[in-house]
Amino acid sequence: MRPLRRILSLSFALSLACTAIIAAHQPAPAAAATATYYLDATGGNDANAGTSTAAPWKSLGKLTVTTFHAGDQILLKAGQVWTGYVWPKGSGTAGNPIVLSSYGAGARPRINGAGAVGSTVKLHNQQYWEIRNLEVTNTAPATGTPGANLKDLRGIHIDGDNGTTLNHLHVDNVYVHDVSGQVNWIGGDTTGNAPGVTFQTGWDNSKKTGGIVFDTTVADIAQPGTAPTILNDLLVQNSTISDTSFAGIVVKQYTGDATGATATGWGNRTSTGDTNFHPHTGVVLRNNYISQANTAYGCNGVYLTDVRGATVTGNTVYKAGTSAIETYLSDNVTIERNEVYQTTQKAGGADSNGIDPDKGTTNVLVQYNFVHHNGDGILLCQFSFGSVVVRYNILKSNSRYPIYLHSDKAATAAIYNNTIYNDVSGYLTYGYGTSLTSTYSIRNNIYQSTKANAVLTTSSTITYGNNLYAGTLTVPPSDTSPRTGDPKFVNPAVSGPYGTATSGPQLATGLAYALTAGSPAIDTGVAISGNGGADYAGRTLYNGAPDIGALEYGAS
Repeated sequence: MRPLRRILSLSFALSLACTAIIAAHQPAPAAAATATYYLDATGGNDANAGTSTAAPWKSLGKLTVTTFHAGDQILLKAGQVWTGYVWPKGSGTAGNPIVLSSYGAGARPRINGAGAVGSTVKLHNQQYWEIRNLEVTNTAPATGTPGANLKDLRGIHIDGDNGTTLNHLHVDNVYVHDVSGQVNWIGGDTTGNAPGVTFQTGWDNSKKTGGIVFDTTVADIAQPGTAPTILNDLLVQNSTISDTSFAGIVVKQYTGDATGATATGWGNRTSTGDTNFHPHTGVVLRNNYISQANTAYGCNGVYLTDVRGATVTGNTVYKAGTSAIETYLSDNVTIERNEVYQTTQKAGGADSNGIDPDKGTTNVLVQYNFVHHNGDGILLCQFSFGSVVVRYNILKSNSRYPIYLHSDKAATAAIYNNTIYNDVSGYLTYGYGTSLTSTYSIRNNIYQSTKANAVLTTSSTITYGNNLYAGTLTVPPSDTSPRTGDPKFVNPAVSGPYGTATSGPQLATGLAYALTAGSPAIDTGVAISGNGGADYAGRTLYNGAPDIGALEYGAS
């Protein structure tokens, strides 16, 4: 039987080889055909095919009941207006996202949720989407209206609850404005509750109203399961977000503290290496204009929480409430080349700062920012633990504390080569109480105040070194190599221009704090390793010996 078995084996092998050869010469399966769909609010008809400008669909409802495929485009006619919401179904693939955008000449197509829907534009458990060139709003009634039963409202809402990683969720060149909704705070005092404002709502029930919101939850709060939903590759760029309740842009992860929850979620972070922490990843917010100038309920420009790996760059944030740019329970975040100004207290919020690395934030880099005319300039509020580098920023005319030291004992901060000019407050660097047990290294900074007896807080854990102290400032005892005298700025009284929706951040205005010949800050700094290689103006470090302050004299 052995020869027969061998013959059968050889026959089977030859059969497999022939099958492989035939398969190799078969044509590859055709890629799924992509399509472009058009929507025209005045000239369309839902009975049309929708695949040409000559036969467009009409209603938003047509998009909501259609499942789109990788590479498809959904285009709304420019200059048209719709009332309602958009929730198209389906997902793209890597390299073939689904695009929701516009066609034709004219203003961005406008979609108004009119307060009748939680989110005007929505994606849920979807990925590989790009949303572009739309105008989005969601208002009615106005936040704070007595008796109004407001809930969380959003302009664009991208969320998930399916226990997977959802990738490539991009928003580009949109105009989101006038989004009302409830302002819910994590903690605080309920005696401050007012129409449109509620305190002590917990993490998952708070801070979900805004212009553009990315967040996650679980499909069944009573049985949340064990797998986190993670959002990866989030982008908001070239957009204007204005006059939205609570925040312009929000990123949040689920923690499990909502009513009825029976398990901990993934947004909390109890230590730097907490294995239960599953943050969102790959977040970029760039070249946006965020303004809360015309609402008393706009509490944050950017609220960036539960992320690992994020860049916030080239943005202008104007007249936010509480914080222009805040990070919370996050790791590896760079905040650079932004202009933030005129942040004020709104909707019961306690703060009014330009930039805030807050609770449980590690490896945060704050650099090359122009921070002016806020309440506090940069607030270091790293409760529980944290690590931050603050360098090469220009802080001007912040009305309370230009640099506010307010972290817990386990946090560390390196603060170097900043230029701090204050003509409206008697403080320059300030902290108190247990916040002074955190470790702060403060070197190579220029401090100038036009106020008599300006304050630089000292403690055993604050080390000042090699700073320039201008005016009547008392040199802190820990600074054994101080410099004093007039820094000889180009124009310390500069009053603009400042950033707008059309101009973007006016970082060049900060060049008024460049040094001129004879400044005691020139060539008197100490070299700092890992300094990023460039000053506030982007010029190479160092030009000869290091200088003090945010701008290196004579650098190319």
